[in-house]
Amino acid sequence: MVAKKPRVVIIGAGMAGLTAANKLYTSSSSDDMFELCVVEGGTRIGGRINTSEFGGDRIEMGATWIHGIGGSPVHKIAQETHSLESEQPWECMDGFLDEPKTIAEGGFELTPSLVESVSTLFKSLMDYAQGTRIERKESSEEVNFYKLADKTCTICPSNGGGPEKLSIGSFLREALNAYWDSVKEQEQIEGCDNWSRKLIEEAIFAMHENIQRTYTSAGDLLTLDFAAESEYRMFPGEEITIAKGYLSVIESLASVLPRGLIQLDRKVARIEWQPEAHQSNGHGCADRPVRIHFCDGSIMLADHVIVTVSLGVLKAGIGPDSGMFNPPLPAFKDRGHIQAGIWCCEQAVFAIEFKA
Repeated sequence: MVAKKPRVVIIGAGMAGLTAANKLYTSSSSDDMFELCVVEGGTRIGGRINTSEFGGDRIEMGATWIHGIGGSPVHKIAQETHSLESEQPWECMDGFLDEPKTIAEGGFELTPSLVESVSTLFKSLMDYAQGTRIERKESSEEVNFYKLADKTCTICPSNGGGPEKLSIGSFLREALNAYWDSVKEQEQIEGCDNWSRKLIEEAIFAMHENIQRTYTSAGDLLTLDFAAESEYRMFPGEEITIAKGYLSVIESLASVLPRGLIQLDRKVARIEWQPEAHQSNGHGCADRPVRIHFCDGSIMLADHVIVTVSLGVLKAGIGPDSGMFNPPLPAFKDRGHIQAGIWCCEQAVFAIEFKA
């Protein structure tokens, strides 16, 4: 009797799902090891990557940037497919001024030294949170900032009990308050109405907080776990857009997959995992332990499932009342596998796309 090949089903045809499919399909002897299938609830591939044409220009409706080109696999694919070169106009940014200007309300131009001081404070605090402090050459001023960060961590109130619940938002704000407490009384700045130096510094700091929110796609920095921040890494180097569109990277990943391997318009309603199905059914073979129920009433059996839905969708599907997973997956009570991006349920593996 010929043994059945294990069937691996990937849910989601966005960047995470297609990368997984590409890696599995192009692995050596993949045809002999397992069957592979990708199911996507939408009518197109790409997920949050969606390049569109508007008025003759190429516009990104979703993901836009390659955040750092040094060692970035996205940048590597874009180079290999010549996606960074295009005669057609596309959405891009021309870079930043060597000497940027910061203008306050009323047209008041801030001195570079004032902006740089607060910017250095914010950068030092984020370096501290991300665990990159030892990688930078510290000036005497930055050392003081790091000492201030150390002190903040010991006194900062948590958002729910223990120090592991400290958020990035509360850490930054408490550190800013500690910074103000450590300096002399702030004077008003001439030519800027009645604004004090403290108000100006508050505005500069808030500007950096908003920039940080765009990097992390967070609506509020109070929702970001301080303890998990050190696990996030940015690629070094320039931040660029893709001339031929981000979708060209997706299309490159999908191009190696045979026709029919990706199934569109297949919305998943529920995933059931039955470990006892892996045991012999009395006829010398085992049933597939995972049942994928679709919204149209159809069912697909699998041995392993990789789920690459967005974190928000996954959160909504976790818990005994959601009905998305049976048995229910554990709730988000600790960092554990959640921060690693992987849920392991014995033979079934659930992978989380943490950030696009």
